[in-house]
Parts: sequence; C-alpha cells; structure tokens
Amino acid sequence: MTILLLSGCSDSSWAGAGKIVPPANNRSPLQGEWIVKRELETGRRQEGGSQTWVGKTAQFAPDVAALGEYVWHNPDYKIKRVNSTDYLMSKYLNLSSPMVPNGREVYVITLSSAENFLVEVMEIDPSHAIAFIQNRALYLKKVSPQVDLPLIAAIAGGGPLAVEGSSSASSGVLLGLRAPVTAMLNGKPSRQYVYRTLWLASGAGKLRPVLQRQDIFFPRRSGFWQLEVRWVEEAARTEDVFLAYDVATKTPGKEKPALDSGWWSDRAGTLQRKIDYVGNDYVAVENDGEGTWTKGGGTWTKQDLQLLPVDKISSSVGIKLSDLAGKRGAAVFSAARAQASRLLSREGFSDQEADPFEQDFGLIRRNGHWYFQGRINYRGQGKPAHMDFNVNLIPPGKLIFYDTLYLSWQKVKDRVPDAVDAFTSPNRNLALILTKSKLYVYAMQEGQLSGSPEARISLRTGESVVMAEWATGVYVENWEKAFLADGAKVLPQ
Repeated sequence: MTILLLSGCSDSSWAGAGKIVPPANNRSPLQGEWIVKRELETGRRQEGGSQTWVGKTAQFAPDVAALGEYVWHNPDYKIKRVNSTDYLMSKYLNLSSPMVPNGREVYVITLSSAENFLVEVMEIDPSHAIAFIQNRALYLKKVSPQVDLPLIAAIAGGGPLAVEGSSSASSGVLLGLRAPVTAMLNGKPSRQYVYRTLWLASGAGKLRPVLQRQDIFFPRRSGFWQLEVRWVEEAARTEDVFLAYDVATKTPGKEKPALDSGWWSDRAGTLQRKIDYVGNDYVAVENDGEGTWTKGGGTWTKQDLQLLPVDKISSSVGIKLSDLAGKRGAAVFSAARAQASRLLSREGFSDQEADPFEQDFGLIRRNGHWYFQGRINYRGQGKPAHMDFNVNLIPPGKLIFYDTLYLSWQKVKDRVPDAVDAFTSPNRNLALILTKSKLYVYAMQEGQLSGSPEARISLRTGESVVMAEWATGVYVENWEKAFLADGAKVLPQ
C-alpha cells in the first residue's frame, strides 16, 4: 500500500503511485461541494443515534472541511491507493460492481485535524465518493467544484454539532476484564472467574481519571446494561447463572438467579461457564460441566462454546452461526470443521458431536482482533476431550461493532515486546496495550504511539479482555456520567 501526504494538492490528477504529489494550485484532493445521496448499509452498528445524513452537504477546501454540521479548520489530507474490494471488505461494505468495479485500484483520502482522525473518503470517480464517519457509510455526489464558504461559516457559527476537531478529539472505552480465581466447590478448590469494567477516556489531549466497577457494564440501543455471573446451588446441582438487565429499569440485588430447569430436569452435577466476549446484543461463553443422569444412571459432560443473545442470556441453547453469517458463513464454518475432523481421524479419534455442530462456536482474541473459533468434542484416552479450530470468517457487524487496530501488530510488539493484546480508538487518539500483568494507555499522534504511557494499570493474574466498547465525541461525557451513576469509582493509581 502506498501512502501519499498532501496539503492542498491538485485535483484528480493524484496519480503517480509511490510519489509525493506537491501542491499545484492550492486545491484540496476533494475540492468542491458534495451532497449525501444516501446511506449505505455497512453491517456495523452506527453511532450518532437517529441522525439522518441524506441531503446534507460535504465541502472540502485546503483550509476548511465540512460534513453535515461538522466543521474542521486547517485539515490535513492523506491519500493512499488501495484495492477497492479489500478496502470495502475492511469497512464491512459490499457494493455492486457497477458502483465500484471489483479489484480496481482507488484512492482513499483521510482527513485529520489537530492530529485527530476525522473522516475517510473513498473516491469512486471524480463525481462520486463514499465517506466513512461514525461507522456510517455515506454515498456522495459532487455538485460544484467550488465550496460555499458562507454556508460553512453559518454552520460553524450556529450548528448544534459544529466543532473545530474538539469532538473528534475525545474518545473513551468501556473495557470488560475477566480474571480467574480459586474457590471451594463441594469441598474442593475450583477455578471460577470474576469480572470488572474499566472506563478509560481522553479529551483535549489529556487522560481522564480511570474509573472501575465490578461486573460488566455495557451499552445497548436501549441504554446501559449490566451483566453479572452468580454461582447458584440447589440440591445436587450447581451452575454459573448469567443475569443481564437494563440499569435504568432494574434494581441491582433484586434480580434472583435461578437454575435452568430444562437443562437440570434429568441431570445432577456442576456447570461452570466462562465469558469470552460481550457485545451489544450477544455474549460468547465457554461451558465446562459434568455430572450424572438422574434417570437411568451414567455420566454426562458438557465442554462446548456458545453464543447467547443478551435478551435470552439464561437459555441453554446457543444461536447458529448461519443466523449471524448466513449460508456463506455456515459453509466456511463447515469446511473448517471438516478439516479439523479429518485431523482427528488421522490421529485415531472420532468426532462425537451429538448436538448440531453449528452452535459450537465462539470468539477468541488474537493479535488485536476478534476471530471466530469452533470446537469439536471427542474422546481421547477414554476421557472427554475437545479440539478448537480457527474459522476464516470476519465476524459480522451485528456481532462486533468495532474491531479496527490502527497500529500494525509489529509496531505494538516493537514498543511493548511482551504485549498480548492491543486496542485503538476510532479517532486514533488513544491506544491500549496489554501484557500479562499491565495495561498501558498511550496517546496517539499521527497514527503513532506517544513517547511514554499516559497510565500503567496493574492487571490481576490471568486477566484478559472480554469487551471493548468505544465512544467518541459528545458521547464520551454521556457514557462517563452513566458509568459513575451506576456506582463506578476512580481507580487508585
């Protein structure tokens, strides 16, 4: 990929891949006035509530840029040449070939101001483009080669969302963490898990106080929710029970957990459940249970992965991968599973999946991204065993809202050699890097990590991330207030 730096460059003669194009006639790469013709479905959940973009204008000049009610002065323009298919896939956008020919090289212009990411625009042709802002994809049509400066001045002077880059300079993240602990179960030490949520936010180039509370506090379309795990014992049955509720309508402590009566109707034993991922609408869990059948004798085991809807978090039945990724996704999963099954067969083991295998999948973190993972159950040396396998499929937007790492994994490792995970904010001003014992918070400038961490937070032994939900602009303060109202406290440093 070739990146070109420009500040007021010639019009669409940006050719010359691999060369820096000098200012020619003091024009911005997108010079002129554009109109938003329609919003495109990206498969990613959108920020900005019910804000409608259709019919609004976008204007670009060397010393000012505007999109809707957003205005930025003295923006910097960066251009990169990319493969259209690969680029749109990274944006979870699938367009028909007449609009954007498959595999064609196109130019992508990134606007930044005061070293903060603002918006990204892909040129289709000199008269059409796609702008990406707040996880929305906007189809633009050029209506004039000149900007309407009086209109920009009016927006900047009175628009409710008018900004000078300050909105985009703010970002915050609700970070869900899981840590293993040892607890006594039936008189024996047993591994359990505890969860907490951190709030890390930056605004005006300064890190705000880090906040913390127990359990998982997460955003949904209906407001903020809380996810708890309760250990419930009834007679010869014990289970990790999930509770998920809207913090605005439910009183903590009054929710009474109960065992899944359907699951335990003919079983006794223990069912431990570990959360691997929390999103707006889904939770990925790993089950580990064993016990006896109460009718007819014999033993049972449960060692599977599940994806559960938040609205049916107590269900013992997970959703199918095809419900998320469609027939194509199911076919990719089936092929990956078949390959893993063949490997088992060569080792002399046989697949013993009794339940529909399309439900036995979850999510795993690796090198700064979420990936699908499947599981096959079998018997090894007379004991229940399982093998996990990778699925070469991008998790869809309705499962994972934002999963972009604006740093290469090599750059992460160069700065923090023992890094095991990393996250970057949507506006590229904040980065989190985790090791096995520390969470480092870095400011980002021009796509690079700042010199020293803004904060160093100690992690518990074995602690890892299960959730990262980002807010930007005006939403940062709203999220922070909601988190404080729900009992969050400043984390001692």
